[in-house]
Amino acid sequence: MQVLRSYLIINCPHGWKSVIGLMLVLFVLTACTAHYPINDSVTSADELNRYTLQREPGTVRSEELLFVLTFSGGGTRAAALSYGVLRTLADTQIVIDGQSRRLIDEVDAISSVSGGSFTAAYYGLFGDRIFEDFEEKFLKYDVQSELTRRVISPASWPKLGSLYYERSDLAADYYDELLFEKKTFQDILISKGPLIAINATNLALGSQFSFIGSQFAPICADLSSYPVSRAVTASSAVPGAFTSIILKNYAGTCDFQMPEWATAALLGRKVNTRHYSHAKLLSDYLNTEEQPYIHLFDGGISDNLGIRLLINLTYVEGGIWNKLKDLDLVSTRKLVVIVVNAQKEVDTSFTKRDYSVPLLDTLGAASAAPLNRYSFETMELLRSNMSRWKDAITAGRCKEAASRNSETGKNTYRVTPACAAKTYVIEVAFEMLEDEAEREHLLHLPTSFNLEPTDVDRLTAAARQILQNSKTFQALIKDLQ
Repeated sequence: MQVLRSYLIINCPHGWKSVIGLMLVLFVLTACTAHYPINDSVTSADELNRYTLQREPGTVRSEELLFVLTFSGGGTRAAALSYGVLRTLADTQIVIDGQSRRLIDEVDAISSVSGGSFTAAYYGLFGDRIFEDFEEKFLKYDVQSELTRRVISPASWPKLGSLYYERSDLAADYYDELLFEKKTFQDILISKGPLIAINATNLALGSQFSFIGSQFAPICADLSSYPVSRAVTASSAVPGAFTSIILKNYAGTCDFQMPEWATAALLGRKVNTRHYSHAKLLSDYLNTEEQPYIHLFDGGISDNLGIRLLINLTYVEGGIWNKLKDLDLVSTRKLVVIVVNAQKEVDTSFTKRDYSVPLLDTLGAASAAPLNRYSFETMELLRSNMSRWKDAITAGRCKEAASRNSETGKNTYRVTPACAAKTYVIEVAFEMLEDEAEREHLLHLPTSFNLEPTDVDRLTAAARQILQNSKTFQALIKDLQ
């Protein structure tokens, strides 16, 4: 301001005070009026049921194959690895219901976190256009420097001077300009592509918050009109570097009713059970006196792989078969989950030194070590559940077939190839790479929004190589021929 004042004195000797006064007035007015967009409310929770795994009319995906992708956090590193998986699926031909199709066209849902949410959201909105311009517009562009430039630019100061417009709001506006074109979740529905479940973390509850219909129903908030850019920003808002993305909680203003399982769990007060834990989280959202606003940060805080959403949705419904019946997906006989895990290697070079660990190394290891351990446990939980889900889907399908064919109506069934289910868990992680030098290079790439273009190409190639070398992925392709 002092430099500006000197400039005006020299060049506008008679009116510099008036000019500065006008600028200060404009600054104050902008700061007072700048406000993040407030999410809309709904009067009927049924409006939110469309944004679910249930297939929309006109969907051409196979009824027998339920295909889910999960994209992890990890900045551009995660976005590029996820992009490489999509490219590989687009290049993979299969035969479904007697017709040759691309495997990517069978994807039913993508659950994403942080860096992976950029790739998931862009594909959900624009489909195959991602293969034309996503590399140039995002993966190979220095997004991090541009974000920093905008934060420190004097042009941003008036807005950032407001209590209701902060760094994450500026980032969301930039992401709209860069990628998302002010599109909303309604635009994802219109595209008739896969369900895109973007995951963030509710800081107050320490729990995953997913941008899907069942998460917005308790708070009576409209998902269809919500900007995709703000969901992606929430999913990638690392605390400290970014501020929270805020949702207004309208709980109690629509016709949402607590489900029976949650009511029973709260009344039973078996506080050490998963049912009670999920029911308590749900009831917390209904308490608008304590939580009138929901503050969202990086989804990696609660689940860096995007897997917990799948597990939680099936658990609270009383099992996978009940969930499939609820979604009208009982024809499912092949369940596929591809987990894209762009986990970064923890820097432990300090173990070679005989003096105290530097602060930055301490903070890095203290955050990365538990995150990696939690991701490992989450993958193990998924594998365990997939084994049980296969048995549950088989039992459900075979019982349904037996009841249709039985004259007595007895609840007996026989497992046959026609009703038996198969499950496939495929992990795409750097540890799967055979080349040690390439594996170590990718494991140590920074978690940022700026990578060398050659590293983006190496990440894309790594995804293809890992899938091509995966026995489970190749078994899936063979089973679909």
